[in-house]
Amino acid sequence: MDEILQKAHELGELLAASTELARYQEQEIAFQTDESAQAAVTEYEKKSTQLAEEMRSGSMTPEKLDAFRKQMNENMAELTKNATAREYLEAKSAFNRVITQVNEILGYHIRGEEQDGNCSGHCSSCKGCH
Repeated sequence: MDEILQKAHELGELLAASTELARYQEQEIAFQTDESAQAAVTEYEKKSTQLAEEMRSGSMTPEKLDAFRKQMNENMAELTKNATAREYLEAKSAFNRVITQVNEILGYHIRGEEQDGNCSGHCSSCKGCH
């Protein structure tokens, strides 16, 4: 058990020292101090909430679902016009991918089978997760 915990600490230290986390933290600070980025996110969240409420209030049809997806994509495109918000979201996504990959590898070794991400836990069989 001690060895497992030691390796977990080592993994935590590696993650803490990763370029992905450093970029995410840097972009988060820039994002939180950029009033126009905050306004863009507030507007995106407002539109998203309104759309979600509209979808819940009516009967769901394939056409309404397509319209919902289209509108959400348009809202995201509007949000990402703000460079600070876009860079923050990209950095956050990159770090989240690292965490997901770590979890998939751990899961593979615990369960002995591939997960949805098709990660075998061995980079030699990687089909593009990096």
